[in-house]
Amino acid sequence: MVALYHKVQRVETLQEMAEKETKAFKKRAGIDCLCHCSDCCRYEQIEATPLEFMPLAWHAYKLDLLEDWLEALEKHDSPACFFARFENGRWGCKIYHLRGMICRLFGFSGLTDKNGKVKFAVCHSLKEKSPKTVEKAKEYVEKGGKMPLLCNFYRRLTAIDFVLANQYLPINQAIKKALEMVYFHFCYKR
Repeated sequence: MVALYHKVQRVETLQEMAEKETKAFKKRAGIDCLCHCSDCCRYEQIEATPLEFMPLAWHAYKLDLLEDWLEALEKHDSPACFFARFENGRWGCKIYHLRGMICRLFGFSGLTDKNGKVKFAVCHSLKEKSPKTVEKAKEYVEKGGKMPLLCNFYRRLTAIDFVLANQYLPINQAIKKALEMVYFHFCYKR
């Protein structure tokens, strides 16, 4: 059995790979998020796995924020991500450097259809507000340009922990479950 700390390390490594591939794709395809958009953070039907938020939970424990975040999540009544924030007229993420896999790949990765054909999964806001940029990026992909595939990263998560990587939950529930798992891990170690 892989120790929790080693799972966290492996997830962090995978997240770094996703970050690197996403940045490279954005640069090559000439596409990026709209300035201060964060529509994805406010979307109410985001699903994620507890495993992709284990590094967040681990760091919350190390920073002594775990119990505070668990309490705050209990009171959080919106299905939008608990860590989405609105400050100075702009949306953003309170935990950007620790965000989950879905947050790192959303809008800049590919999906495969039932026939195995790769489709660029761009966000609705970009399609609506920057259609020319989206078309350029689609052309890049259609010409064989390299793009991160969502399924490949989630398959790699499954190799780290099959059960936790296959529990797709609303994002706040996934975060809460990761926080609880780390909390109980350290409670029982005492």
